[in-house]
Amino acid sequence: MADEVKTRRRRSYNSPLRADQAQQTRRRILESARELFVEKGYAATTVAAVADHAGVSADTIYLSLGGKRGLLEGVMDITGPHSSTTQDDEWWQTVSQLPDPAQRLDKMVEYSCRILARTRPIHAIVRGAADKEAFAAELGQRLLEERLANQTARIRRFLGGELAPGVSITEAGQRYCALASPDLYYVLTVELGWTPAQHRKWLTALIRRDLLRQCPAAPRS
Repeated sequence: MADEVKTRRRRSYNSPLRADQAQQTRRRILESARELFVEKGYAATTVAAVADHAGVSADTIYLSLGGKRGLLEGVMDITGPHSSTTQDDEWWQTVSQLPDPAQRLDKMVEYSCRILARTRPIHAIVRGAADKEAFAAELGQRLLEERLANQTARIRRFLGGELAPGVSITEAGQRYCALASPDLYYVLTVELGWTPAQHRKWLTALIRRDLLRQCPAAPRS
């Protein structure tokens, strides 16, 4: 009986440690995958290369993530807009307390631009993978639908009564989603060489004019 109790205690002690080690390993694998996807592209990156970079076996990746598809989805999880939920909650709570709709909209745009800057390489990977992988095309569509739903919900919450005449919440969400899209961000900041600050200033002024009932001038900074 005493031996059984000791075994249970040892298992209870070791389980959190093993779980933490597994989480650290998963994080290392996904960071390696992200680095290689960005550097080489999705098609040219193999599971074996990710395993070698992360210092694990390929079997570990297949067992824990299921291969390249799981790697790409995992990279989106650690890089995408939901990777800092607590900070996001605090951000939106602060936005909700701003008295002026233009200020609330500016903060929405600021948040979108921050997410776009962080996820630009990942969206490029998804676009590249979508040419040959059906699941990547489905992932891109799902990300679009999630982005549209979230942005529409924020417009309803923060700007519902302040939209320009004739613009419904649904249409406002669609316009915002199109203007603050990863594709347009890529064209402006990569292909045309805009700085993130230039993009944010342009987007803020444009969305103010397009969506708000009363449109004060956008801030200079």
